Amino acid sequence: MPVDTGVYRMTVTQSSADTLGRLRHAPARERSVLVADDSLTVLRLIDRTLREAGYRVLLAEDGRQAVTCALAEQPDLVVLDINMPELDGYGVCHELFSNSNWDSNTPVIFLTCSDAPHLTVLGEELGAFLSKPTEPELLLETVAMLIDRKVTAQ
Repeated sequence: MPVDTGVYRMTVTQSSADTLGRLRHAPARERSVLVADDSLTVLRLIDRTLREAGYRVLLAEDGRQAVTCALAEQPDLVVLDINMPELDGYGVCHELFSNSNWDSNTPVIFLTCSDAPHLTVLGEELGAFLSKPTEPELLLETVAMLIDRKVTAQ
């Protein structure tokens, strides 16, 4: 079913959950994903997509909230917008990866409207880079792949 807010368009389908089911093996525990974006519309859409696929979703509306939540909750994966108030996505990464309490193997997905070439390289180093808007299936496939990779590496 298409969701059109005039700002961000994402199509949510039943196949989103089906895709995840094929990619994830039965996890020993519910996997958690922190999503940080200053757009409430984007937060709601991603929250619904991930929850319907079985993830526990943590939400942050700015970079400072993202750092606080990430350090307290230690999510399995972080989805970050680059342009956020208080602290941008780069600042969030810097604070997390320089903190000794942060698991540096936690993957980060940069989800942003920007298409700067360095984001592809940074995404490959830390997890992935996805351009807004992105299809729910692609987001779910990327989340599942990165969490599986992290779990396998442990």
